Amino acid sequence: MMICNDDIIKNGNEILRRKADKIEMPLSKKDLNTGKAMLRYLKMSQDDKKAEKYKLRPGVGLAAPQINISKRFFAVYIQEEKEIIQFVVYNPEIIAESVQMIYLGGNGEGCLSIPNKSGKVLRHKKIKIRGTWYNPNDESIVEETRTFSEYPAIVLQHENDHLNGILFTDKITTNLGDAEEIC
Repeated sequence: MMICNDDIIKNGNEILRRKADKIEMPLSKKDLNTGKAMLRYLKMSQDDKKAEKYKLRPGVGLAAPQINISKRFFAVYIQEEKEIIQFVVYNPEIIAESVQMIYLGGNGEGCLSIPNKSGKVLRHKKIKIRGTWYNPNDESIVEETRTFSEYPAIVLQHENDHLNGILFTDKITTNLGDAEEIC
């Protein structure tokens, strides 16, 4: 299975506004393979040659509702200076959030389902999230709680919003208060 830009539904499709259904465990092969395909899209979209060849719009996160599947999972692929953060998380639940707020600098957040739109969104600087995690490095599937901060926390909150029918455009603000800007 290969995901292309045409497989990503756009704003206006009602599935983007629906709360996604919980995944039944143990994880089905179909849901696992869909998650792997989502991760593959993100990885290829960040490779200039592959993105051009397959006409992929770059992304760091992709939620199942964005490919017209109303289920609670999303993929993340973030290349940081010292590490690559990559996984698929099934049935994620944010169980703790920091009081301190941050926002993405520059043009702010964007979304594969809302091309040509960006904006500043307040997010929690640090989150703790529980779920079932697929790690592509060792093909492991584990249920655990993980903590993320700064940019990865922004990405996870954005993708988790998709699972609840919330789009980043619902949260765009110019009232940033004392929130910290991050790159």
